[in-house]
Formats: sequence, structure tokens, C-alpha cells
Amino acid sequence: MKRCNWLWIYMAILGCGCLLSRDLLAAEWKEKAEAEGKLVFYTTANASDTKVITDSFKKIYPKIDVQFSRTTDSQLMEKILNENRAGKSFWDVVSTTGFYGYLLKKRGLLAAYDSPERKYFREGFKDPQGFWTSTYTTYAVFGFNTKLVPKANIPRSHEDLLKPFWKGQVGVEGRGYEWFTATISGMGKEKGLSFMRALAAQKPDLRIGRTLLAQLVAAGEFNGTLTAYMHNFDTLKTSGAPVEWVPLAPSFANLHPIALSAKAPHPSAGKLFIDFMLSQKGQEVTRSLRRIPDRSDTLPDPPTLLQGVTPAFTAPEIYDDFDLYIKLFQDIFGSK
Repeated sequence: MKRCNWLWIYMAILGCGCLLSRDLLAAEWKEKAEAEGKLVFYTTANASDTKVITDSFKKIYPKIDVQFSRTTDSQLMEKILNENRAGKSFWDVVSTTGFYGYLLKKRGLLAAYDSPERKYFREGFKDPQGFWTSTYTTYAVFGFNTKLVPKANIPRSHEDLLKPFWKGQVGVEGRGYEWFTATISGMGKEKGLSFMRALAAQKPDLRIGRTLLAQLVAAGEFNGTLTAYMHNFDTLKTSGAPVEWVPLAPSFANLHPIALSAKAPHPSAGKLFIDFMLSQKGQEVTRSLRRIPDRSDTLPDPPTLLQGVTPAFTAPEIYDDFDLYIKLFQDIFGSK
């Protein structure tokens, strides 16, 4: 009995030591970050959302000045590459989409940082080598016009869209290359390609822009769309639009990785900011912006939002041959 008590006391002391060590390390990072006094954040999120995030960070760390620059993912990639070619390094942290996160890692522009918060993120939502972690994910779902689609015709699988009712009535993102590759991977290559060819035979309407696709469904331009995100429809629903959505397995999961620059001018501030973004507090801020946080102990709003959703990610080996998949998409659906 006494031996068990001593063992319990030893484990408790060891646990306290680990917590103390972690707290000391966090305090050391904070001190170094405050000495740097600045953070430069490159992002593809909109300016108003980014301001909410950076203001939340500054409330906790008021001694660190946060400057951010936002643009589209392709423009941001070009900006980073141009700066790198010029031998300049202005940014500390980047938040972009999955494909561009992959490219930045492949080009050696990211630094590995195994944040202590990463243990709360599941496989698939973080890079195995620690180069990035996704802060939130947007999921492609099937959205439809509730006035035009009878209950009996609401699809429950991708194959349901091959029925006569849906011919000429499905909108598809004209540059939905990642949706295309992730769906094929999730289905299995042979089955996935067979479905895509059969869908193309249904004469889908190709348009550019997921928000536009959702708006066209609401307007009755076509009955449904396969490649818009669930938040596109939720936003329309709040304004009274006659739309609803259902998840069709697999659902393309568009990750939004955050990562540290390999040449960060303010590396400690960068690490502190990443820790914040991945923390429960940071993920709650993300959720307040109507995004779906990726941290496992921070549920979406509402908590049941992802029930029935089977995420499909784009595998790194597919990114290696991405040009081939773009050509395959265009061969099957045409180009837009």
C-alpha cells in the first residue's frame, strides 16, 4: 500500500515538473517574442477576419505589434516567391490553402515548428514533419434549391446525381481541381474517374466561383451545385434564401495551414502567434468567424455541423502531379 502511495506521489511530482517546464518554456518564448516586438503575418483570409484574429492576439500580447498583408492564394504565393528571389524575407507566419502550403514546404520556405498545441489536431489536419497545421477547414457539400428539388430527389450519394432529374441541373466550379483530385482519391481512382466521366455526360454547368455557384442555386439558375462550401449556403440561409445542403461522401476538405517562415525576421513572435492560433482560445476566435476549427476539442457551431461528413484530402503525391490532374479535369469537363 505504501509503495503505491509513493508511486502516486512520484508520478504527481513528475507531472508537476512537466507542467512547470512547459510553463517556463512558454514564458521564455514570450520574453523573446516581446523583445522582438513585431510580427508580420501573410494570409489569404479576408481583412476583417484577419483583424479580429490579430486584435485577439494583441489583447494577450500587447507588446507585440502585428502587421498583416492579405491577398488571394495565388497572388500571395507570387509575392513570397518574388521576395525570396530578391533575397528578402519580410514575413514571419503564413496562412494559406493546402496546395500553396504544400508548394511552400516543397520549396524549403517553411520552418518546422512542433507547437505544443499540435497534439490536439488529428492526422490529416497537420503535416507529419511539423511544417504546418491547419487552423480551419472548408468542406464541399451538395447545395440545392429547396423550391425546385422535391424531397425524393435530394441526393444521398454522388451516384444519385447521375439520375435523369439532375441532367443539366448541376453547377460545378470551372476550376475545381482540388475538389476533383480529392474526390477521386476518396472514392478510389478507378471509381472516382468513372464517376467524373458519368457526371460530365450529365452536362453540368461550369461557373467560376463557389460563392457565385451558391447564389445561382438560390436564384434557381440550376437545381444544385456540387463544389460550393457549406458556409456559402449557411450564409444564404440566414438571409432567407431557399437553399439547403447535404454532405455526399467523400467531401472535399480544403485545409488552411498556418506555418512559420524558414527565414522569419521575428521567429519567437511567429511561434507565439502560431501557438495562439492553434490554442483553444484562438480556435474559438476562428469559430466566431463562422469557420470550422480543426482542433479536436473545439467543436463547430452548431456542434453537430460535421455529422455525416467524410473528409477527403488532397494527397501530397497528387500535388506532385497536379498539372496532370488539371489536364484530366479539363479533358473531362472542358476548360473555363
